[in-house]
Amino acid sequence: MMTPGERIKLRRKEMKQTQRNLASAVKVSHVTISQWESCDTTPGGKNLFSLAKALKCSPTWILYGDTDNSPVPVEELATTLSERELELLQLFAFLPESEKERHMENLKHKVEEFNKLFAELLQARTDIKI
Repeated sequence: MMTPGERIKLRRKEMKQTQRNLASAVKVSHVTISQWESCDTTPGGKNLFSLAKALKCSPTWILYGDTDNSPVPVEELATTLSERELELLQLFAFLPESEKERHMENLKHKVEEFNKLFAELLQARTDIKI
């Protein structure tokens, strides 16, 4: 069974990224990426979600290797926006600037709350495995 560090390294290499490139995307040092890949430390909290976003995969796949959350192969990643994403962009473009800011803040807040809940669920899962 692979470790979280091995999964991070595998996905980074699949995406043809260097540790420095990934570190820049996650907003951590390349040393941190190296520590994660060598299993000296494990990403958590905000860094875990930033890492998952940068690697286009699930946080649970990074930590636990959940096969039902395996990342989409790099060659199958969407290079264009879906119809739903395009519709969202079109609707957003029609809003006045003051409304755009309000909706952006609302979406950011919802994502932060979702990430907090997800982190709690991951922690509970870790506590159960002990």
